[in-house]
Order: sequence, then C-alpha cells, then structure tokens
Amino acid sequence: MPLHESSIPPLKCLVRREFLTNNDEHAGQYEKGVAVSVRSIPGSCVLFQVLLENGALRDKLPIHSLHDYEHEHVHAFHHLQLWNSFSANFSIVEINFLSGLRVSVHLKDGTWAEGIYLWTMQWGPDYTHGADITLAIHPEEHKSGHFICLDNGEFAIQPNNRLRWHEPSHVTKPFPERPDYKVNVDEWNCEAHAKWTTEDSSAWHYDTSEE
Repeated sequence: MPLHESSIPPLKCLVRREFLTNNDEHAGQYEKGVAVSVRSIPGSCVLFQVLLENGALRDKLPIHSLHDYEHEHVHAFHHLQLWNSFSANFSIVEINFLSGLRVSVHLKDGTWAEGIYLWTMQWGPDYTHGADITLAIHPEEHKSGHFICLDNGEFAIQPNNRLRWHEPSHVTKPFPERPDYKVNVDEWNCEAHAKWTTEDSSAWHYDTSEE
C-alpha cells in the first residue's frame, strides 16, 4: 500500500481559481488540469495533485476545488466527503464490476445526488510509528471511499452506506426507504475458531483432528 500519496487514474477536471490564488475575487473562474494523485492524511479530507495546462503542478487541493465542468458550486466539502482520511496507508482500486455504473449519493443534508462511479480508496492500518492507532480495519469503523463524478459537476467520496447503485442486469429489486441492515462488527479468525491440530508429519496432503 502507498504511504500518504498514490497515483490515481488520470482525471481531466477544472480547478476553481480561488484555490490556486487564495483570492475569492477569482471565484467562478477555472483552470483546466489533470488530477494525477491523491494524498491521505488522517484528520484531513483527501487532497489532490493536479497538473495544470500551463505546466504548474499544484497539490493539496480539496475535493470541492475540482469540478467536472463549469457550474455554480453547490455543496460544502464536508458534504462531498463525509469522513476524513482514516489512515496514511491506503490503496486505489477501480472495482471492475462497478466501473462506470450510475450511483445515487445520499448526502449529509438528506438530499440525493446522481453520478457515475470512477474508483475507490481503501484504507489500511498504519504502523509507521510502531503501533497502529487508526480505526482503518476495525469492523464497525472501516469505511470505503468511493470516488464519484456527480451530474452537477462536483466530485464526491462516499462510503457504502450512503450509496444506491444502478446495475440494470443485477439490481432489479426496489431500494428500501431505510434498509434495516446493521454494521458488521464481528471478526472471523479461521485459526482461533476451534481447537484442532494437523498431523505431525511432512505429508503434503495432511489430516487434521480435533483436540
């Protein structure tokens, strides 16, 4: 897994100029670029690195600074990304079966936004300083971060429990108004479940027995 920063599938986008100049007078203006990497720092939203058309490589850009096309900004960054980065240790994966699927996002204000799935961030434990102090692999705390291009031109990073997927050959049942699913809180350890041993030999196809 990368530490702190990872390449992403290149994403053509527009960058709001007020984030490039620290000048609110440039609101409503954009520069074209290609987002090339993301940075994951605990306690912060995901930060992007973008190569601009003039050759400048700008980093530490938050999700609400990037747009798919010119439009009036709608959502605050903490609506577009619900949770901070869980760990500095993470991976980027494009889940093949979900690639290009339409998906509905249930935002923090209770509204729904429509978009298209692009890729996913998966966080793991970080032992950089000896002990893992993250919640990245705790069953009841772990969240995936699905990166979605919204129809209104914004981008979002959202966990599974805020999404409704649309796959015409598989998703054929109505989505419940409020699913009654519960968070998975168990850990399943194959080697600790029961007391058993393998035979004491060098046999390749060995037998097992209960203690």
